[in-house]
Amino acid sequence: MQKIVIHKLGPVKDCELEIKEFTVFTGPQASGKSTVAKSIFFFKNVKNIVFSQLKKQWVLKNAPADEIMEFSLIKRIEREMRSNFLQIFGSTWHMDMSMYLEYYYTNDNCIKVSLKEVPLSPNYIWIDFGESLANFIKMLDSRMRNYPDFTFQDDEIWKKVTDFFEDDAEIVYIPAGRSMITLLSTQLNYIYSFMNDFQKKNLDYCTQNYLERILQLKQEFTLDIVQMIYNTMLLTDIKVNKELLFSAAELMKDILQGEYRYVEGEERLQISDRQYVKINFASSGQQEVVWILNVIFYYLRNNKKAYFIIEEPESHLFPNAQKLIAEFISLARNNGRNQVFITTHSPYILGTVNNLLYADKISESVKRTALCKIVSEEKWLKFSEISAYFVNQGKVDSCTDDEFGAIENEVIDGASGDINEDFENMVLLKEKYMSVEEE
Repeated sequence: MQKIVIHKLGPVKDCELEIKEFTVFTGPQASGKSTVAKSIFFFKNVKNIVFSQLKKQWVLKNAPADEIMEFSLIKRIEREMRSNFLQIFGSTWHMDMSMYLEYYYTNDNCIKVSLKEVPLSPNYIWIDFGESLANFIKMLDSRMRNYPDFTFQDDEIWKKVTDFFEDDAEIVYIPAGRSMITLLSTQLNYIYSFMNDFQKKNLDYCTQNYLERILQLKQEFTLDIVQMIYNTMLLTDIKVNKELLFSAAELMKDILQGEYRYVEGEERLQISDRQYVKINFASSGQQEVVWILNVIFYYLRNNKKAYFIIEEPESHLFPNAQKLIAEFISLARNNGRNQVFITTHSPYILGTVNNLLYADKISESVKRTALCKIVSEEKWLKFSEISAYFVNQGKVDSCTDDEFGAIENEVIDGASGDINEDFENMVLLKEKYMSVEEE
């Protein structure tokens, strides 16, 4: 099982946690939820950096006196990781010198990132590869340089890399503040195509990754969802779970109150056969949620394995839609291939997760068909596969109740206690003054 350790990065003072199949982070705003999410994204993206740098080296290996070939593969991976770190977390000048991050892909495969003082470069990002990872990279570099008959086969090399990391899931980050990108939908292609590499690197890397992903996926949604499912089943050899896909499609329509469609370069929310709204004129809730649904559905329909990091899926949604989006995300987890990490402020998201945990818990002691009418089986969550954490004042604490197999009630709606206490105090105050007046 993978594990991350964070020390003094942003608002997070100390954090150590295992990466489970379904992870929930909650806590006050600016407490460090996104810091943890971005840290996991940074490390899970390393296998992509290893692959891309290896491929680049192979392409340029015969270029005479090429500057890139002056560096070993491991040095070029380090350089790309530093650039990636800065694009995700910003300048290191404001960071504590004792800051460090550690990530364990396996027990003997790890990376540590820390800061060092070096001449002309204070707070220099220092990367330590574990011995097994360093040896693996050096082996790839040696094969590239010393074997003239070496050929780069994408699938074969990618499998070697993912086998070593024991992780073949694609990392998918869906950031908060999605509605602004959706709002600019008609201008995005134009704006992004005119940005140079320097301007793109000035974007937060997680947002850039998300933006590029949705620009690529728009073309996947030219047909209605049902037709897309049937085309996949009839016209491809992709093995899909038909029932799960149709359940996902139904949830998408219920949450969106319509269906997303990309027609003639225009993003639409199809309300009925004859009525639609341009996506940039849809409600803020629809704009926030539409690409959570589309991205996850794409991976389900193509039976691709993914690790989804989703920030605040509840944004701008009515409580009932928050319940439905939590069920949709749980359904995506339950295709047997995907993992999920979500950050949330919503008691409705947490309460729905608890319901799905309880459904699985009682499934052996009640009539299964009756239970499925309340909560369909494809949405149930196993307590052994879930972790939940409360982040506050730099600390990350587990908030699961092992005895009841659920997220602790106090965390689910902690504000209600304060609100009810204020109300009760005001009622007592009123009663006190009424009794004084009567005297």
